[in-house]
Amino acid sequence: MTPGSPFQLRFACALAALAFFGLMQAGSARAEEEKKPGFFSKVFGGGKTDEKPAETPKPAETPKSAPKSKSSSTSKKAPETASKPKSTPKTEEKPKTEEKPKGNVAVEGNVKNEIKPSATNPWHVIDVGGRDYVTFESIRNFYNPLFGFESLKSKGNHLWINSQRLIIKAEVGSKSLLMNNMKFVLSFPIIMARGHAVISRLDLVKLVDPILNPTHIAGAEYFDTVVVDAGHGGHEPGARGVYGYEKDFTLQMAQRLRTALMAKGFKVILTRATDVFISLSGRVALANQVPNSIFISLHCNYSDGAATGVETWALTPQGAAATISRGGGYNVKGTTGNHQDSANIALASAVHARVTTATRAIDRGIMRAQWSVLTGIKKPGILVETGFITNAAECARIKDPGYQNLISAAIADAVVNYREALKPAAMTRR
Repeated sequence: MTPGSPFQLRFACALAALAFFGLMQAGSARAEEEKKPGFFSKVFGGGKTDEKPAETPKPAETPKSAPKSKSSSTSKKAPETASKPKSTPKTEEKPKTEEKPKGNVAVEGNVKNEIKPSATNPWHVIDVGGRDYVTFESIRNFYNPLFGFESLKSKGNHLWINSQRLIIKAEVGSKSLLMNNMKFVLSFPIIMARGHAVISRLDLVKLVDPILNPTHIAGAEYFDTVVVDAGHGGHEPGARGVYGYEKDFTLQMAQRLRTALMAKGFKVILTRATDVFISLSGRVALANQVPNSIFISLHCNYSDGAATGVETWALTPQGAAATISRGGGYNVKGTTGNHQDSANIALASAVHARVTTATRAIDRGIMRAQWSVLTGIKKPGILVETGFITNAAECARIKDPGYQNLISAAIADAVVNYREALKPAAMTRR
């Protein structure tokens, strides 16, 4: 990795068409931007505004050895460039606390190069083993104008960035990142480099920034239609649950979701409205024929154990591996669906937040995989695992019409919030 020109202030994303970060406007435009509610306040409720940062944080969740579940190229260059920005992001005052994680943390690895922040570049980028990482100090400083971060703190291997609107928690050596206590599974673990806790540039581009700055999301097109896909069907029953088959539960939820979305003013297309078999490629082809739409595939999970909870899946970014071994492995060349990476993760976050809040189900996280119904989609798309039907208690809830209505209403609310949060980006592309 070699240092770039003085104007290399944004990382290219999705064919270099999307800036790595949403740069703040100067003067009054910057002040207006700070007043706008971000994605968290629109979709997640903005966090707890009356809670002071804790002196000792609860440890961020570390991925457990997951029960069997069906859903269970590195750049050496400097950040790519975009057009010269109108203004340079200002770096706010230093955090009140900038302790470095101590103790027996993850091995730092082979640091090949480093670009430190400067008057024209707010980012501290460190090349570890050929992969770019960015320090949490950089994240805190860059997003401070939007979220008013009070501090960057650490204790042991745990670190967290606090504001009245947003709390980000992380753990060195872990792939879990908690934002307002919602769990995201990163493509690469957080590590230490040159004495700093760092997150991979890919995770910052493909996960963190689309959530914190949705107005700059690539692929944020206007939509008025939702394609709802009921998983499995016909001779393919899907998972066998305690009280029935996956294909029946997904169809029931798809029909209820259609009703909930239509009540919100959306047009709805079902990939299947009866108990019929449709190939995965057939579902994708149908969805791609529907203009001005997004795609949501509904499934029920299974496990050999007593697992419970909700998972939401977005397509694995190019240059990363799926969260689980059977999720398609390493995405080397990218797929059609990767053109909507940022929109995918924003949609997944909106839906996951609403569903876990409404159902109070265990949050198993927002994960990545190359599921067939996501790889070929030419529009924002996600796959939702609504619960484990191999767990008696959870299957009883999934079977219940009232619970199905609860999930459907939550998803419908999330779709509304997603569209509202992305309006500025979508309008600029119409």
